[in-house]
Amino acid sequence: MDGAIAVDSVEALFDGVQFVSLHIPSTEKTNKSINKELLLKMSKNGVLINTARAEVVDEAGLVEAFGERADLAYISDVAPMEKGVFDSLGKRAFVTAKKMGAQTSEANNNAGIAAAKQIVAFFEQGDAKFQVNKPGQTF
Repeated sequence: MDGAIAVDSVEALFDGVQFVSLHIPSTEKTNKSINKELLLKMSKNGVLINTARAEVVDEAGLVEAFGERADLAYISDVAPMEKGVFDSLGKRAFVTAKKMGAQTSEANNNAGIAAAKQIVAFFEQGDAKFQVNKPGQTF
């Protein structure tokens, strides 16, 4: 595996790397799991990219780490949990106005086409393979 290295802990994943991109769910185990200690393990000019959920980042810890290291940066497509928490970070923290995950125009077009095909297949052929509820089930 060129370029890929297996690690046995989250700590090892952050150790000396320049970029970490988060793609994890928000659970009891993951919430605030990305903390100051992990961020300080990153190499010079380290960048944390969060396309997961805001809850997984310990925002107070991130601000503390940024206070100790002027070379760190944060990019996210999820607004912080606490309004204004990143105000002191200036351009080192970039957060998009809305969640970007899977929201490209191509992805939206493809989803619309897939939905239309499923509806046509249901009415023309009785195809219900993507049916969510069972016949007779009410909500």
